[in-house]
Amino acid sequence: MKRRRWILRGLLVLALLALGGCPFSSDHPLSDPAQAVRDDALVGSWRWQDPDTQHWVTLRVYPYNDRELVGVTRDEGEPQARIDAYRLFSTTVGGQQFLNAQELTPDANHEWYLARYTVAGNQLTLAFVDDALFSSRTFDSSDSLRQFLEQNLADPKLFATESGEPFQSVWQRAPW
Repeated sequence: MKRRRWILRGLLVLALLALGGCPFSSDHPLSDPAQAVRDDALVGSWRWQDPDTQHWVTLRVYPYNDRELVGVTRDEGEPQARIDAYRLFSTTVGGQQFLNAQELTPDANHEWYLARYTVAGNQLTLAFVDDALFSSRTFDSSDSLRQFLEQNLADPKLFATESGEPFQSVWQRAPW
């Protein structure tokens, strides 16, 4: 049940619980973080309401260095509000922005989770990459993962749950 425990934690999985999917994870991010360009449109405080529990989840994104960000989540509905932290950076694939996310806890598996994102006004939309297209496929590098993703950007299974619904969550900008 280690996977279930992880599902109850953090940015990616809190959204995934409501959507009923299974996120793709990789040993490799989509690109080298040392080559990333930090997207300051992500910096700030964001809120999302879990449609099942009605709990509000807060995501605060801080600049870490000139290339990366740190995201901190808090589930406001938990009695002892759980706080999780993530290493984040952007990669462009086929003209679309993707967020590479890695959990920053001692017991994390250090895998990378991927989400296409857009920031429009006061709204952040995250479309999580689902594992449906990947089967047991493994990638030996960021380049091979990025190429596979780019070749499959038009496939609806890339971002869809088993029910075919989009694997996404919409966050609203919130005051700090």
